[in-house]
Amino acid sequence: MIEPSAASFSFPSDNFPAHNSWFYPATNRRSCGGKCRGRHPGSRRVSSPLPQNIDISRMTAHIFRRLFEFLSKPMDFQLPDELRVLQGRVREFVRSELQPHDAAIEATGEVPESAMAGLRRMGLFGTNTPKQFSGLGLSMLGSCIAIEELAKAHTAFYYLSGVNVHIGSKAIEFYAQPAVRDRWLPELASGRVIGAFALTEPNAGSDAARIQTRARRDGDHYVLDGSKTYITNAPVAGVFTVFATLDPSAGAKGIAAFVVDAKTPGLRIGRLVEMAAGRGSDHAEVIFEGCRVPRENLLGQESEGFAIAMRCLDAGRTHWGAYCVGAASQLLDYALDHVSERETFGRKLRDHQGIEWQIADMASSLHAARLVAYEAAWRYDQGDAAARTAAAALSKYTGADMVQRVADMTMQLFGGAGYSKDLPLERIWRETRVVRILDGTSEIMRQIIARNAFRNHERRNATI
Repeated sequence: MIEPSAASFSFPSDNFPAHNSWFYPATNRRSCGGKCRGRHPGSRRVSSPLPQNIDISRMTAHIFRRLFEFLSKPMDFQLPDELRVLQGRVREFVRSELQPHDAAIEATGEVPESAMAGLRRMGLFGTNTPKQFSGLGLSMLGSCIAIEELAKAHTAFYYLSGVNVHIGSKAIEFYAQPAVRDRWLPELASGRVIGAFALTEPNAGSDAARIQTRARRDGDHYVLDGSKTYITNAPVAGVFTVFATLDPSAGAKGIAAFVVDAKTPGLRIGRLVEMAAGRGSDHAEVIFEGCRVPRENLLGQESEGFAIAMRCLDAGRTHWGAYCVGAASQLLDYALDHVSERETFGRKLRDHQGIEWQIADMASSLHAARLVAYEAAWRYDQGDAAARTAAAALSKYTGADMVQRVADMTMQLFGGAGYSKDLPLERIWRETRVVRILDGTSEIMRQIIARNAFRNHERRNATI
């Protein structure tokens, strides 16, 4: 784990006020002998900008000594105590209250209300939504720790709650008018309302700037016309974040974003799209026909829709990286149990060198992806948009590739049983395959990663 205190240097919180003994080693009551005209260390008021007896060389040596002490501290890879407690609570909840429903959800496509109530009770619809809006108020790292555990149950649980955590709520949290934000964010964070993110269209997937759903101004409303497809949770959503173009000739700058109540006249759910996985969470077309949206439901400025979508997708991609880590961890546990029990040719599978190598490959790739996911979560909270986007893409790409390899190797270790529906392996294999597609394909993630590498390379060369 990369913690802020270990990954970036920052001075103490008082940031060198005059007479600070961390900055001025000589300015304390003993060293100055009471001759200092200003207030002593620890005082809030300062009567003079600098001590009268300052020793510049000594002060400089002291600063560099403290800086060296800080930088020589080992990086801390331990989760903070509060996150370990959270991890344990969510892990036990998933084991006792969600996983028992996995097989039934896969068979019927129905998620029990008791499980939904448990997700609400645990706060998993609003892990990093601020507390004043009924969320848990976790950092992105805390949110990803929770999602990592949630990924060990049927993916329907994450589709239903995770959309509320990231793409279904972040635009409202960051860009909505206060009245609109106050209306919807607590409902989403509590799980009383399910959100949906309406960006993808039949002719605009990865190239999201080419969306054709139109928005036009009409007095104090905007009127939406067009269609979206593959929209997760559309049939059960109570509110949509919708993207439409006001000016197709302006490309990405012509796109606006809106909050749209699902009950708004002119919005209807079209054809349900049956996916290869994800039973219990429906995907559907969303049709807009003269859908009138109040002006106050505009998110940000009219030209900011595309940027808003990308910021939401950064949150989604960061969470998907953690999701892949959790799913792969579950697969590795299945594999370890199996090779420890199964015998071939008079020996446990685990005693064959070839099996050891496969386990080593799985464990090492999982460990690497977890580090990438945790760094992406940390960077998300640091406020650097470019670094956030690059880290989110790297986490999603790394996680999606890793979990598919782990799933494939686990199924291979189980042989025919792994390919059967008697075990959950083939379901997890199908569920995680889509991560290479949704919220930005792996090909788009590779473009983002490569462009970031070129930028960093050019920046380094410019300083030589």
